[in-house]
Amino acid sequence: MGSNFAKDFTQCPNCGSEQRFFEELGKEIKARGLASEDWRQAYDDKQGVVMDPTKDAKLPIGSTVPAFIIITDICLDCGSVYAIHLERHNAQKNIRLPSNQGRMPPGMNNPQFS
Repeated sequence: MGSNFAKDFTQCPNCGSEQRFFEELGKEIKARGLASEDWRQAYDDKQGVVMDPTKDAKLPIGSTVPAFIIITDICLDCGSVYAIHLERHNAQKNIRLPSNQGRMPPGMNNPQFS
């Protein structure tokens, strides 16, 4: 599983529905012209790196570690919360910048931009 990938899930794993609560709310906003067509609304999104934080200081600048993005939504038919998008990248350690807002450990690039 060491390589980068992205996978989307189009159906609820419990009931097979393709309707999601926050996705439908996003469609309403797009229809009103308040969001671009490629914008996506979801219940939650998480991103980060997989590493022991106690080892961060020892990791040389330029080193890479696995990084992830997880996006979830809620099924409109049965209420299940499930992943609609999973992504794996590599994040590269860089010089610490003051703009880090805590979403990633200090010194790690955002996997969406690495």
